[in-house]
Amino acid sequence: MITPSIISIRPFIYHNDPLLVALNVLAGKTRSSPYRVVVVDDRLRPRGVITGRRVLEVLLGYRGTSVRLRKGVKGIMREPVTLFIDEARHIFPDNIPVQAVLIYIAENKVGQVLIVDDRGSLRGVIDEESILRAMKVRDYGLKVEAAMTKDVFTISPRATLTEATDKMVKFRIRRLPVVDGGKLAGILTITDILRYMLVEEKHVEMLLYDIDVSRMLEKKVSEIMCPDVITVTPDSDLGDAIDIMLRNDVSGLLVVDKGELKGILSRIDVVVKVLKIVGPACLVTR
Repeated sequence: MITPSIISIRPFIYHNDPLLVALNVLAGKTRSSPYRVVVVDDRLRPRGVITGRRVLEVLLGYRGTSVRLRKGVKGIMREPVTLFIDEARHIFPDNIPVQAVLIYIAENKVGQVLIVDDRGSLRGVIDEESILRAMKVRDYGLKVEAAMTKDVFTISPRATLTEATDKMVKFRIRRLPVVDGGKLAGILTITDILRYMLVEEKHVEMLLYDIDVSRMLEKKVSEIMCPDVITVTPDSDLGDAIDIMLRNDVSGLLVVDKGELKGILSRIDVVVKVLKIVGPACLVTR
């Protein structure tokens, strides 16, 4: 049976909440604002999940095109979020062995599973962060290089936000290292872009006027990116990297060697690597 200690309570929204509510939750104030939010019905039964990328797709016209053409940005922000959600596919009852859930996560590289009670109501989630917290302060005998993703998409600080968002949507990525002349200059995430769309009361503009989202994205990446990047080296200890992620409340670390970008270490990279090498039993027998 799943122990309560590994189940996390995350923000959720109701199926009839407007899309603007999802945008506000996903564009929160912390560096690691939730990338995905569970959408539930009136009985707290999961109806689906909405991600930051999906909201971005809707705002840019990649999804919900017919609604946007009929109602504009002003109208689409008032539409119920259930029109834009993805199916909640990864759902487990709370009486299943936690080892089975962890194996499923590792084999399918899933960042979040939903845990429901015998009535089908949401109890919470098991996600990358809750697993990392169970993994922290341990020596796994692994280096960052063993778990990191080496093929990384990057963006120039002189590129526009339009170019950045197109790349994020096309390649289904949530963060872009900003590289200038071969050197790391910062990082840009989907959360950064969504948060930018809410500053200076732009969310009010979205409700009052049919604003041109493309004009909002004419700014340069350098104006929105975070220049203070938290990094590790390829030979850093993986256990230390876990602690750095949790301590700084970030979902990923850039891997740098002598100022040159070598890869990205995300939370799911760490979770999958440790679960496959060490196995899930070590997390539930501690």
